[in-house]
Amino acid sequence: MNDFLRVMNSDRYQYTESNVFIEEKMEDRIATFDMFFRKAEGDGFAVVAGISDVLELIDIINNTDEKTKREYLSRVIQEEDLVEYLSTMKFTGSVSGLRDGEIAYPNEPVLTITAPLIQAKILETPILNILNHQMAVATKTSRVTRAAKDVPVSAFGSRRAHGFDSAVRGSKASYIAGCDSHSNLVTEYLYGIKSIGTMAHSYVQSFGVGEKAEYIAFDKFIKHNKEERHTLILLIDTYNTLEMGLKNAIKAFKANGIDDTYEGSYGIRLDSGDLAYLSKKCRIALDEAGLTKAKIALTNSLDEYLIRSLLDQGVKADLFGVGDSIAVSKDRPCFGGVYKIVEIDGERLIKLSNDIVKISNPGKKEIYRLFENEKAIADLVVLKEKDSDTDKILMKKELVIVDENNRFNSYKFKENAYDFEKITKDFIIDGKRTDEYDELTDIKKSKAHYENRLTQLLKGHKRLDNPHTYMVDLSMDLYHLKSSLIKKIKSQMQNLDE
Repeated sequence: MNDFLRVMNSDRYQYTESNVFIEEKMEDRIATFDMFFRKAEGDGFAVVAGISDVLELIDIINNTDEKTKREYLSRVIQEEDLVEYLSTMKFTGSVSGLRDGEIAYPNEPVLTITAPLIQAKILETPILNILNHQMAVATKTSRVTRAAKDVPVSAFGSRRAHGFDSAVRGSKASYIAGCDSHSNLVTEYLYGIKSIGTMAHSYVQSFGVGEKAEYIAFDKFIKHNKEERHTLILLIDTYNTLEMGLKNAIKAFKANGIDDTYEGSYGIRLDSGDLAYLSKKCRIALDEAGLTKAKIALTNSLDEYLIRSLLDQGVKADLFGVGDSIAVSKDRPCFGGVYKIVEIDGERLIKLSNDIVKISNPGKKEIYRLFENEKAIADLVVLKEKDSDTDKILMKKELVIVDENNRFNSYKFKENAYDFEKITKDFIIDGKRTDEYDELTDIKKSKAHYENRLTQLLKGHKRLDNPHTYMVDLSMDLYHLKSSLIKKIKSQMQNLDE
C-alpha cells in the first residue's frame, strides 16, 4: 500500500466540501481546527498517543510526488480542479498540541491545525482515525498499569487488535502509557522497543499428549533458547497446572542447569484457573526447589479490575500479560475525539448545541498547567493571541480561575505561590518542523514524559473509580469571548422571530 493512501483514508464529504471551496475561491482562507474529546473512561484523564503519526501524515503529503498523488486521487475524485489542487499541494500550515505521553482532560485542545482551509479539512478523518485509536489504547493501558502498581504489564493483544495498524501502533501506544513490554515484532522493528514472548499451548501439544510430551516440549524450549539468554517462560497449564505442568517445569529447569544464576529471565506462565490460588502454590514450590528468582507471569482476560482483585488476594505475580482489554480498549473502544473548526481568517467561530457539552470553544488556544508544591492543580485554557490571564501566569500574579459551568466555584492561586508550564507545544510552524517535532521520534522519551506526569498528579486524581475532578477552566478572556458569541447568535435568532 502506498503511504499516500494513509492521507486519503478519509470520509467522502471532506473532499466534496473541498471542491466547493475550490469553486468559491476559498481554498486560501486560513482555518484553525481543534481535535479534542469530551469524556475519558472512568471520568478521569486520557493519555495522548499518536501525535507523531499525525505528523508523519504531513510528511507524506509533502514528500509524495505530484504524479503519484494525481494517480491515486483521480481514481476517486471526478473534479479536475480539485485533483489539480491536491496533487500539487504541500502542507504550509502550523500544528500545535500536546505531546505523546501527555496527560489530557476533556475539552482541552489535544491537537490544533492552522492552515489553508482545504489542507486542514482533508486531515480531519486521518487525524481522528489515528488519535481516537491510539488514545483509547493508551488511556486503557494507563488504567491497567496503575491497577497493577509495581507489577510490570506486557501488552499481548496483537491477535485481538483490529488489523495491522491497530496491532502495531496500539502496541506502541501501550508502551508509552505504562506497559513495560509488548509482543509485536513490527512494533520492535519500527520503534526499537524490544518485543517479548513465552509459548503457546499448541507448542506444548506439538510434542504429543500427556506428561512425557509436555516435559519434552519444555526441555527442547530451554535447550534451544538458553544460550542466547532468551526469556525462558514455560506455559504450565496445558494439562494440569500443579500436578503436571509445574513439576515438569521444575524438572526441565534443573536438568538444563537453569537456576538463579541464569543471566536471562526464567519462570512459568499461568493462563487459566484461580490465578491467585495457583500463583501462591507455584511460588512456594519454586522457592522450595531453589528457584527463587523464577518469574510467575499471569495471563487470561486480565483487565484493571481483575488485576486489582488479584493483588487484593495476595497474588504472586512478576508480570501481567494483558491482551484484548488493552488492544481494543475493551470497555470503551470508541474514544470519541472530535475535530471542530474554531477560527477562519481571524474570525473566532463557535458551534452551538442543545447539549451544553457539545458547545465548542472558539479561537486559537493553548493550555497552561498550574502547579502547587510540584503537584498539578489545574489546567487553564487561554486564547493564544493576547490573553490577560496569560500575562498574570507569566508574572506569577494572583490568579483566580472559575468553573465555566458554575461561576460560584472558583480557585485562587496566590501571587508567587504557584508554578506553571505551557503544555501546548508547537510541532510545525508555517510548514517547518520545530525541535518539539523531533522530540516525538523518541518513543522512550514519550514514555518517560508520561511516567513523570503521573508523579505530578494528586492521589485523588489517579483513582480508577470516581476520581477527584481535576480543574480545567477557561481564561476570563476566553469565557467572555464564548459568551459574547453565544449572545450574538441568540440575538440573531430573536430578530428572526420578530
